[in-house]
Amino acid sequence: MSGVNNPLIKFTTELVDFARGERRGIRNPFVMVPVDPPIEKRVTEILERWTVGEEGHRLADWKGVTSGSGDPITVTGVRLDELLPETTAFQTCRDLGPLPNVSTRSVEETLEGNLATELIDLLINTYIHEGGIENDQSSVLVLLNLGSLYPFTRASELLDELDRRNVTTTVGIPFPGSVIGGRLSFYNEDARHYYPAHRINQQIEEGYLTDV
Repeated sequence: MSGVNNPLIKFTTELVDFARGERRGIRNPFVMVPVDPPIEKRVTEILERWTVGEEGHRLADWKGVTSGSGDPITVTGVRLDELLPETTAFQTCRDLGPLPNVSTRSVEETLEGNLATELIDLLINTYIHEGGIENDQSSVLVLLNLGSLYPFTRASELLDELDRRNVTTTVGIPFPGSVIGGRLSFYNEDARHYYPAHRINQQIEEGYLTDV
């Protein structure tokens, strides 16, 4: 498939353009791209190599690039499935007791009510406060393996929380699903939420992974 129309290349290009200050978001510099759910982990592997600056691919080059104000662009990948076990909500669910005595609904309510907030708290404390990443548009954070949080939190909830916490880094999220009428369809369910972020509407499918 042509690289010009490859949504994965478009995704990384948009992130670098935002980090350079060449694009402006509706509110914050957030970019999302839909991924065919069965290939999410493969997309994660490709983007992890990109975030560490591995050469030999066609994704947007960011090494040595600076923003309009002269700040060096940095790119960091964050595996949401690795942050998940560190949340209090996850640990609380583990401490509820023997499985026969735990209702499914109690676990769902614990995770649905707290997970997004706690994940963003961990993200900010680990990567921005203590990790040395500047809370600035020239810093790119790519949130990976969103599907590991299904069905307890969604991309829109994470972005709402980032917005509430005044995170101004450039944030990219590949999400398993599609964009329908400008709304995010997580795992191709009913599209329930519109978020004012830049979206690449074309879904990353398996054929595009051979062209990066």
